[in-house]
Amino acid sequence: MVKTDLFLNLTGMVLVAVLAIILVARKLHREFPFFFLYVVLSILFAVTRLSVSGDYQIFFKIVWTTEAIYAVLALLALHEVFRRVFIAFFQRWWFWLFFPLTVIAIFILTVVYHLGNPPAQANRVISLILSLHTAVNLVQALLFVLFFALVAFHGVRWRNYPVGIVLGFAAISVGSFAASWARSEFGTRFNILSGYAYSVVNILAVILWLVTFLEPPEAEPRWTHEITPGQLLGQIQQYIQILERYWKRRK
Repeated sequence: MVKTDLFLNLTGMVLVAVLAIILVARKLHREFPFFFLYVVLSILFAVTRLSVSGDYQIFFKIVWTTEAIYAVLALLALHEVFRRVFIAFFQRWWFWLFFPLTVIAIFILTVVYHLGNPPAQANRVISLILSLHTAVNLVQALLFVLFFALVAFHGVRWRNYPVGIVLGFAAISVGSFAASWARSEFGTRFNILSGYAYSVVNILAVILWLVTFLEPPEAEPRWTHEITPGQLLGQIQQYIQILERYWKRRK
């Protein structure tokens, strides 16, 4: 198991290092600064974890501290991509609140859930971090659905940088959610399985990002001025009115 852990960690660090070099070489660290910070810190965190792996108590604290930082950085990176793609909608003041309010609402719901269903063998701090992770996973899934609809609507390919970033985080959310669920429901008995699953999924996500950033970018998926946010909202309101009239007729 020790050899497997070391192999997975070293493989992940090498791939992430290559990704960081590509981002700098193509000057993409300036376009996606929070995503680049997430990539760089993941290397530092991995090295830190390996350096204290012999001391369980310190390793335990380092792991959960870095997991909390990972979650915050992931949200910042996702918001960065979200704003880049949906920049036209930010002309309306209320749209600035859409992302943070969604995150807060999901986080509150997950905290309430964990309070009613406390994770096995976890104190309050770990429960809070697990709640944050669950919220991040749900936000990642939600953004993946939005970007999937955007890709289908515009007919763009998955190798676009913003879409590729979201796709990688979506892969991480699947593995992270599975690992968190197993740890929450069954406690430390599934730590080994959940740890390996999380490491493998993270490596797959980095591979997705490498494939994304190695390819020359296509035109980025974003809302153009052909359909303005106001026009889109007006169409949605019309659809709602049609549904309301239809519902009244059914009554």
